Amino acid sequence: DVYVICQSGHRSSQACQRLEGLGLSNAISVDGGINALEKAGGKLASFSKVIPLMRQVQIAAGSLMLLSVVLSLFVHPNFIYLSAFVGAGLTFAGLTGFCGMANLLALMPWNKNQNTSMPTKGCCGV
Repeated sequence: DVYVICQSGHRSSQACQRLEGLGLSNAISVDGGINALEKAGGKLASFSKVIPLMRQVQIAAGSLMLLSVVLSLFVHPNFIYLSAFVGAGLTFAGLTGFCGMANLLALMPWNKNQNTSMPTKGCCGV
């Protein structure tokens, strides 16, 4: 048997359906995911202390947008264009699946020797 787990159990259930469609009939989704496992007192081995790449993108983009608004209010109004640039980049990433910020963050030293691949086509990044 192959046990598939994600944070809440929703994506692992979808992954099991896809695996069954590919002919793997022994995939089992862990009901409730990591949340239920931890609530029940279960232990989960962690292999990486690095924040997932998608969260790094959210932190960086949000910080840049907040910073640009503050700078546009207190330093110079043209700093607001930084927010526009970041927003346009996020929109482009959503429409095309290519995220330049994620590619840059993947090159950072704390992400070396990590699996920092972005999820594609709605599948769960592993």
